[in-house]
Amino acid sequence: MALIFRGCGSALAGLVAMTMAAPLPAQAERRMWPQAAATHPMDGLTTDEIRSVTEILRGAGKLDDAARVVSMTVDEDPKDEVRAWKPGHPFARQANATLLSGGHLYEAHIDLAARSLLGWDEIRDHEAALTIDELMSAGDLPKQDPRWIAAMAKRGITDLRNVMCLPLTVGPVSDPALKGRRLLNVPCVDTTGAANNLWGKPIENLVAQVDLKSRTVLSVTDLGVLPPPAQTPSHAYADSGKYRKPPKPIEITAPEGSNVKVEGGQVHWDNWSFHVRLEPRVGAVLSLIRYDDHGTFRDIAYQISASEMFVPYMDPAPTWSFRAYMDIGEYGFGVLSSELQRGIDCPEGAHFLDLTISDTKGMPVVSKGAVCIFERPTGDPIWRHSELINNTAEVRPNNELVVRMAPVVGNYDYLVDYVFDRAGNIDVRLGAYGIDATKGVASRTLSDPTAKQDTAYGTLVDERLLAVNHDHYMTFRIDMDVDGTANRMVEDRFSVHRLDEGQRKSLWQVDTRPVANEGPITTPLSAAQFRIESTGKTNKQGYRTSYQLMPGHSDVSLLAKDDPIQLRAGFSAYTLWTSAYARDERYAAGMYPNENPEVDGLPKWTAAKRPIEDRDLVLWYTVGFRHVPRAEDWPVMPGLWHGFRLRPFNFFDRNPALDVPPMVNARDTK
Repeated sequence: MALIFRGCGSALAGLVAMTMAAPLPAQAERRMWPQAAATHPMDGLTTDEIRSVTEILRGAGKLDDAARVVSMTVDEDPKDEVRAWKPGHPFARQANATLLSGGHLYEAHIDLAARSLLGWDEIRDHEAALTIDELMSAGDLPKQDPRWIAAMAKRGITDLRNVMCLPLTVGPVSDPALKGRRLLNVPCVDTTGAANNLWGKPIENLVAQVDLKSRTVLSVTDLGVLPPPAQTPSHAYADSGKYRKPPKPIEITAPEGSNVKVEGGQVHWDNWSFHVRLEPRVGAVLSLIRYDDHGTFRDIAYQISASEMFVPYMDPAPTWSFRAYMDIGEYGFGVLSSELQRGIDCPEGAHFLDLTISDTKGMPVVSKGAVCIFERPTGDPIWRHSELINNTAEVRPNNELVVRMAPVVGNYDYLVDYVFDRAGNIDVRLGAYGIDATKGVASRTLSDPTAKQDTAYGTLVDERLLAVNHDHYMTFRIDMDVDGTANRMVEDRFSVHRLDEGQRKSLWQVDTRPVANEGPITTPLSAAQFRIESTGKTNKQGYRTSYQLMPGHSDVSLLAKDDPIQLRAGFSAYTLWTSAYARDERYAAGMYPNENPEVDGLPKWTAAKRPIEDRDLVLWYTVGFRHVPRAEDWPVMPGLWHGFRLRPFNFFDRNPALDVPPMVNARDTK
């Protein structure tokens, strides 16, 4: 996705404003809101803690005026300490920071309580994620290059005021001549009359490659002039009078008050409790997910969060073939989280959480409303039964709790929802919204002579405008703790058995077998069900307590395994992986996917084939879907949702929603 700075009130908007303003520290102060000290070991860094990290780094001579902070995050305490922690008890606070200084990449480890620098390491042969000031300045570099200016003049464009150039990551870099450079590829669009759609007039066949370290244009690729698309459609109808008749209001209300209790990052609703924090890289992180089972708070998952998003486009042209983005590891879902709108993105009564991050100078910036938490009636029953024999009926309503964030990565708006219901289910859902990435072509319609060639890799959505085919692979890291950390993964395979007697000739049975070692799950997900079992606790009937992972629709990558684009995204080759818990294994494509040509992350870690029986284990689930664009996706796409469910399976002794009361003022039919 190309990066467009949008989302008024977002952390990104604040960072952009501060990058462009001076003096920087004063501007940062004006954009901050007060924030209390951390009250939970899983809280993100507070404004005061970010300041402390900066002071410690400056005092140690590691953060001068030329250095840039890429990221600054809390370093979680060891898992056993967090699990044992009780409210009111003390806890350690440490932080990690990634910095660029003198053309080199460094990692710092800080003890906030002792106000000391514990570690300072140079990271060689890797490139960090992009910073806001780099992205802001990259678009101006081509405009200073005579080769690019001449290419624009060939297209009849000499006034560059309405030309916006977009900073795009370059994918894996294996060319020795480019080693050590910090690269971006920069195509541009014509924003004349663009209103709120910047994607309708790409200046096609022209891309500049820039080096952010030397601040130079390394090359200009010009594949020839194409006539521009005829118009830039708007996706707002406010001035056209084309709105359909407004419907009567439909509202989600809580006339007697909210059932959701939010204290700092701690959330309580119905029988659920968990902690939420926001990170600049992955966005919302849910930790210590527990269920109150008649007075006993039982562990289900230690942590669930996004891990990586791989988006490869399917066009071989030199100006497109590099477009295979790691939206989380190269840009950051937290940094790109947009401010959620009350009454539109979330109901009026929602609770909103803010995101606190560091800017590139180490000053704190707070984004209001980066996550919302709300309850809603589903309109469906949680359970029901009508008995025709004795004319009885009983039904219970279902409500659910939603934790939502909305990162905006250029033309794509994503909604990431974590949904809890009253029967112990957790749904993780990814919604894709926004605008298709478009390419200029010669054809106006499919009857034009070049249409077959022009539409080989996408769909014609307007005159001279193609939406290119692409994939989305969003991997979630799911650290399960089913009744504690002693767990195992099992496959319930469905095997068909022949019968020699009676009318039936066959039936299927469930054959349960443990998964002995970490790695990808190669059993087809349609041929088995997959559960995480406790190895130490059973339910009343004697079954090991467990949670089932129920996959939704999910595609896997079709790219060749030796494709350089695919090598660093090996996680996308399978929907489900398992790994032995390791504190520093958090990102499916590794810590530094930007420009990385090597295999890293999940395929690298799990090559050790560590045993995972009776162990603390982690699941990795990839929500994958192919996007073949359609006319209905232009000029703005209706939302498309995919996801998966974590479902109790013999975790309880009986239906946990049995005690859900009837609706107020409702009565059972007898």
